[in-house]
Amino acid sequence: MTETRLEEALLELPPLPEDTFAELLAFGGLDEKARRAMRLEAERLLEGAAAFVAGVYDHLSRHPGTAKALGWEGRVPEEELYVRRAFFGAWLARTIGVDTSAEFAREVYRAGLWHGGLGPKRAHIPPEYVGLSFAMVARYVAERVGDVRPWLVYLSAQEEVMRKGYEAAMALQEGGARVRFQALGLAHPAQPEPLELRAATAGEALAKVLAVNPGLRDVALEGAPGEEEVGLWTEARLLWRLRPRWTLLLNGRDVRYLKGLATPVREGDGLTLLPPGR
Repeated sequence: MTETRLEEALLELPPLPEDTFAELLAFGGLDEKARRAMRLEAERLLEGAAAFVAGVYDHLSRHPGTAKALGWEGRVPEEELYVRRAFFGAWLARTIGVDTSAEFAREVYRAGLWHGGLGPKRAHIPPEYVGLSFAMVARYVAERVGDVRPWLVYLSAQEEVMRKGYEAAMALQEGGARVRFQALGLAHPAQPEPLELRAATAGEALAKVLAVNPGLRDVALEGAPGEEEVGLWTEARLLWRLRPRWTLLLNGRDVRYLKGLATPVREGDGLTLLPPGR
């Protein structure tokens, strides 16, 4: 059977979280001068931060919708509450410090994945509750700073990055057959646990996994610059492909010798991503 060269197959993936974050901040005009001014307001924002975090989770535990989503109906587990408050508190501290790093963008994206059911409890948090939580933070900031406008840009950019993560997580369960995807070798640290998802082809499964896992994209893919026609002109676009000698197995068989990334998958199939030398 003819071999299909996987490294020539192009994947269209959503932008990395840090690229989306940077683009939105630039669109909103949040330059370094604006960020410096925002950081000068950190002391006022930190003064009531601990009480604000406690108040947010008190509200979430009392509201029927969020209590149900979190599994807190009837009783709030103290240990879990502490962990969630610690996570939220750390995020708020980095927000008050106006963190615009790539690493922070990925953390915000990961929070969106968790809200989409990929967290430890596999709990799904409806996006409207996430949006209202951001509104609570915006109100807290507005009550303590002179000019809230740059903060609204910053928080809106974060919310959009989080929403992208949520959508990627939800897409895992849309359409196609249910399959299991695992990564081994050099790719294993980026995805230590197998992931269950729905897909029609090996390529669709790979793209969905890479969309929820930027770290796996870092080690397994390389960019392939291209162009796209937009009206009467062309715009640059970035596609992706597997690095040379990476292998994708379907039930132990190299998809190169099947139909490549177009190979159909069936209910219960297993896909395995392998780096060179395996």
